[in-house]
Amino acid sequence: MKKFLLLIIPFILFGFDIKKEYLAKNYKSVCKYGAKNFYKLKTNEDLLSLIGMSCVKSDYFIYLPKIINALKYTKQGRNNALYFSILFLEKKLLYSYMMDNINLSYYRLPMINHPVSIVVTNLIQHKFEKKNNIIIIKHNKDIYKICKDKEMKVYIDIYKDKKLVESHWYR
Repeated sequence: MKKFLLLIIPFILFGFDIKKEYLAKNYKSVCKYGAKNFYKLKTNEDLLSLIGMSCVKSDYFIYLPKIINALKYTKQGRNNALYFSILFLEKKLLYSYMMDNINLSYYRLPMINHPVSIVVTNLIQHKFEKKNNIIIIKHNKDIYKICKDKEMKVYIDIYKDKKLVESHWYR
């Protein structure tokens, strides 16, 4: 019985390896694990940064505010908090634009290599076409198509050579 406990206790304590899962590109599971165990991890800015990046890569922006507030003790943590804050704001701006048609021309934000940021930057700069309630943005060699549905979701579909390569949705 003692041998069994000695074998199972490390697994219980360290059963989920955030770094290993992140490197394996299991972003959704890392993000959800971080959200579930936030209060146990909130003092480890390296892990919180990996969790935040996982949430960004898996489009779970809803968990970012807690992470943003916790990343304050190191320069790298604060830089990551800024990155997450910009993306969170841009997601909210995109959503408000699509649902309420707010004027984005007053905003000036850095463009980050993320679909939400690319779309918002092009909306701010009026670099888009609108066809049948679909916004079309040409960025480099990619085509971004943005639309909303009746369930209050905003979709971003990314095409390369007329083939759908990425699809994101936000609420």
